Order: sequence, then C-alpha cells, then structure tokens
Amino acid sequence: MGAVRSGLGCLSWVGAGIIVIALVLKVTLFDMAEVGHNGMAPTLLRGERVLINKRAKPEVGSIAVCQHPTEDGWVIGRVAATEGMLIDSFGKELRIDGEPIVFNREGATSFYNADNELTTSLTWGAEYFGTGSHRIFIREDDRHRVRKTGVPAGKLYLLNDYRSHTVQDSRVYGVLDASTCRGTIVFRVTPVDGLERDISHRYFEPVR
Repeated sequence: MGAVRSGLGCLSWVGAGIIVIALVLKVTLFDMAEVGHNGMAPTLLRGERVLINKRAKPEVGSIAVCQHPTEDGWVIGRVAATEGMLIDSFGKELRIDGEPIVFNREGATSFYNADNELTTSLTWGAEYFGTGSHRIFIREDDRHRVRKTGVPAGKLYLLNDYRSHTVQDSRVYGVLDASTCRGTIVFRVTPVDGLERDISHRYFEPVR
C-alpha cells in the first residue's frame, strides 16, 4: 500500500512539473490562438487551434500574426515581402523583385468557405518562395491581383494562401509594421474538416 501511495505521489509531482513547464513555455516561447477566417486556406482553416512562436522573427515564407494596421485586432498572413523588396503580379504570375514565383498546380477541389457561405471550385498546388514551399488556393481563371508595392523599412507585405480571398491581407490594408507582430505560426494543435483527403489536416503537425 505504501508503494502505491509513493507511486501516486510521484505521478502527482510529475503532473505538476509538466504543468509548470507548459506555463513557462507559454509565457516565454509560445502562445495558442484560434484561426478566425479562411483566408489562409488550404494551409489553415477557420476554427483550427495553432501554436505561435513568440520569439520567431517574421521572414519571407513564414506565417505572421500581426496587429491590424488600421483596426483593433490581429491579422494572419504569409510574409510575401519584407523591407526593400518589390512585389507585384503580372497576368497570372506573382512576382517578387521582378522574378516570377514558381507555382506547380497539383489538383482541383470544391471548397466551402464558411466566411461567406459559398462553395467555390479552386485549383490548389505548391508555391515556392522563402525557404520552402506551401500550398495555395486560387480559382482557375483568377489572378493574384497584387499592385506594385515597394516595402518600406520596418514593414511587411502579407498575402493570403487562399489567393482569391482578398479581404484579409495587404492587398486591402497595405503594408504593416513588423514591430507589431506577436510571432509566427509553427504548429497545428487541432484541425477542422473541410478539405479533401490529399490536403486534409491532422492533429499535432508542423505548419509551413
């Protein structure tokens, strides 16, 4: 009986230690948030819980969480350009510093967007900038619609991964102050349904 009590006491100390470690990580390194819209689909979906690395500096290709430049609240978006860079689009090409960004079409899908309660036929595939690739959504007949913008010092230009969804990124609210960013999204904790099997999300997976 004493051994059982001793074991339970040990487990309670381990549990308390895990809670303390989790609290320390939350205060110093990570924060958790819920995605509020589908602008970052197919990478992130409305209602998913994600981890924010509070010490990560937003860089080209990362997903930043920043203060909205003209309203209260936060915005999320893919960092497409930083200070000193030029971003625009020409025809169906997105360009950074005059160079077309590679996009490899991988498939097509129908996506129900809870933001506007509409189902849309979309193309999805891998886009390459920053240190790797990420998936985007765009309508087959659509364009990126990025006006030529030079990014001033200390600013960022954010783009949705749902490229045909223009209401939540720098195409609407312009460049924003990098100093207002609270970090970058690095991990998905809980997914939601809404994507076909080839691009569906899982619990506890890195986000890129």
